[in-house]
Amino acid sequence: MSVNPNDLALLAVMRRYFLVKDEVNVLKARLEAARKDSAEEINRFYDPRTNATYAEEILAWHQLRKEMDELMSLAATWGRGGNIETQPLALEATAAKVIPFPDVQLSLD
Repeated sequence: MSVNPNDLALLAVMRRYFLVKDEVNVLKARLEAARKDSAEEINRFYDPRTNATYAEEILAWHQLRKEMDELMSLAATWGRGGNIETQPLALEATAAKVIPFPDVQLSLD
């Protein structure tokens, strides 16, 4: 079995995708627990303009979701036979050291 650089890029992209997914899940769980504790309405709580206390975390959650979408788009490009090894996000994922988010329990969901 031979593995080419494009396949290695996919492996790095998918590894990053699942790390980000775990970060998103941890962050979302913390935000949702805080929302329930505050008894705040969903729309108001998750609006960073009206929730200064959690604005940074809400924006981080949105940014991580965007990254997940971009990573999955790269995987779809690879699946259609495209070359992803030179894409900036794939290069970044390939170069990144795998360091999980502090509170993350890795899963294969």
